[in-house]
Amino acid sequence: MIMSTDVSEATVMLEAFRVTELRLLLSRMGKSKSGLKKELMARVRDLLRNDCSAELLSAVRELHTHRQVSKNTRRSSKSSPVQIISMPECVSPASVCSEPQMIKLPFYQTLDTLLPPTPLVRTCEGIMQNSDFLIHLNANQQAQIQKSRTSKSGSTSLQVVIRICYSESIGVEEDQYPPNIGVSVNHANCPIQCSYSSNKMGTEPSRPCLPIDITPELYITFTNRFSVVWGNFGKSYAVAVYLVRVVSCQELLDQLLRAAVEPLELCRRRVSEKLRSDPESEVSTTGLQVSLMCPLAKLRVCVPCRAAGCAHLQCFDASSYLQMNERKPRWSCPVCHRFAPCDELRIDSLLCEVLERCGEDVEEIEFLSDSSWRAVRHERDDRNKESLLHRYSQRVESVVVDLTQCSSDDEEFQKEESVSTHLEDKSVHFRKSGIVKTSGPKSRKKRVHNY
Repeated sequence: MIMSTDVSEATVMLEAFRVTELRLLLSRMGKSKSGLKKELMARVRDLLRNDCSAELLSAVRELHTHRQVSKNTRRSSKSSPVQIISMPECVSPASVCSEPQMIKLPFYQTLDTLLPPTPLVRTCEGIMQNSDFLIHLNANQQAQIQKSRTSKSGSTSLQVVIRICYSESIGVEEDQYPPNIGVSVNHANCPIQCSYSSNKMGTEPSRPCLPIDITPELYITFTNRFSVVWGNFGKSYAVAVYLVRVVSCQELLDQLLRAAVEPLELCRRRVSEKLRSDPESEVSTTGLQVSLMCPLAKLRVCVPCRAAGCAHLQCFDASSYLQMNERKPRWSCPVCHRFAPCDELRIDSLLCEVLERCGEDVEEIEFLSDSSWRAVRHERDDRNKESLLHRYSQRVESVVVDLTQCSSDDEEFQKEESVSTHLEDKSVHFRKSGIVKTSGPKSRKKRVHNY
């Protein structure tokens, strides 16, 4: 059982953590690592308060111990030229690796590694650096790429891509381009889709940083040279080259339908737990309303899903969610905004059954205490709309003017005089600017006023 003192102790340990340790901790817990240090710190504190587990406390203690050992080692190295570093017993060798591990991308299935994560090394003085690398395709890789290029479909599903990430961390890394990045393969520049949040020197391109496709510039049978131009502003980066297969949204959706459908009994049990009355509460819940509209597409859900870690019953459409993250991969739940990666998505079989049985015009349902459900129809809103339309039609009919009746010039002149007299009675003054004579047999003087 987790004690409050353990949570308090872990909260104090967090104060000494750097960005590297915070990002590593979040990656171990399956959470998003993007953001500034204060955002990372707030995310970890929120985990300790609301979703604390023994695994989280163990990871905090492990990282804190490793940091203390590293700090003591640096202090002792100042007085002694010989430096001996011993790893603490609580830190497993698997957690401290010599090269960074890049995060898995759902839309890129890695088939082979052409160049493992290799550091971008500073080679000259100044800010702009140039790092050169050589890669060569083996016979199997050449055959796969050649087959993909000659495919009748016309779409290249196989690609050779460059990925860049931080090399200073010891956990799973997201893609991050260095400042002022440029990539060329065999002396041909490769297009890079990136944007900058500001023009300040040293600003990194904004995430997400997608893999860079270098397939069109590759030699199939010869050795390839590629160069990475980057700005050195104190951070360390690593570059890797992979042979990948591009996965479409429909393929990911088919994978979810095959392997990520929750059993019907599990979904019913989740609803029953939500409706279970709390003996300490005076208010009992007799029903829970769930919308059948996707919060992303604002349309009726077709394939209802949510992340495994989400506690809400509300679902979003799986196809819309995948399409959104294909354009801009954020993997954030549109309901609770927590990290919801593709491998944690689950399809709700109970809501699938509800969507099949209820009518197309139903936008909301209510789960009852006996695990059944009923459609919710907002009849009061429909009646209000009908009454408003009825009142509006009556008002329009009351102000209809017959434009077929014509009036003479004398009648219109009398109307103008009456309007002028009315304005004068109300003490509304205008500046007189001139007199205009009207054309026709009856010449009359008409005042022209400037407003």
